[in-house]
Amino acid sequence: MTADREILQEYGNKMVELSKRIIEIVLMSLGDDYEKVYESEFSNCHGYLRMVNYSPPETVENEAVEGLGMHTDMSCITIVYQDEIGGLQMRSKGGQWVDIYPSESSLVVNIGDLMQAWSNGRLRSSEHRVVLKRYVDRLSLAFFWCFEDEKVILAPDKVVGEGNSRNYKPFVCLDYLKFRESNEEGKFEKVGYTVNDFAGLKLQMGDQH
Repeated sequence: MTADREILQEYGNKMVELSKRIIEIVLMSLGDDYEKVYESEFSNCHGYLRMVNYSPPETVENEAVEGLGMHTDMSCITIVYQDEIGGLQMRSKGGQWVDIYPSESSLVVNIGDLMQAWSNGRLRSSEHRVVLKRYVDRLSLAFFWCFEDEKVILAPDKVVGEGNSRNYKPFVCLDYLKFRESNEEGKFEKVGYTVNDFAGLKLQMGDQH
């Protein structure tokens, strides 16, 4: 194993530990008995690391261009490190784009589609994009923490809350991943077709009228 691969392996191992801790903290914010919920719902999660290099087109000298269009992540959470070039933007609830400035000592944590469905919408999958503003390559490391492929995603009754309705029908994790990866309408770059369109009950009931 080369030195670079060893470094990436160590980084990935650290991200596994960090992902578990972040999920525990998120569960604590949703209610009591988070340890039992973690064991029953998240103990079989797995992660994968993706290194992405963005090479800007020549037109970036005149105006900012999208290196990766608006999208949401197909994960429970995503942990992102971006180099000093920056370019990551998050979309606010009001629809404005907010720059996430890079910091050598900071990581960005995104809620993903799977966590949004599992939490019955209490946690919102973040819409984000990458904008290239300088004519230089941009490097980022994204670690995706996901449910196991065969898991049926269904918000626990305690998470939904007494008297509240379910916003998502149960679905198998792998089925949603296949939808996003192979369906033209669900392509990674197209945020318009995400977990709401795939499993959202309110949207489906509205379509019937």
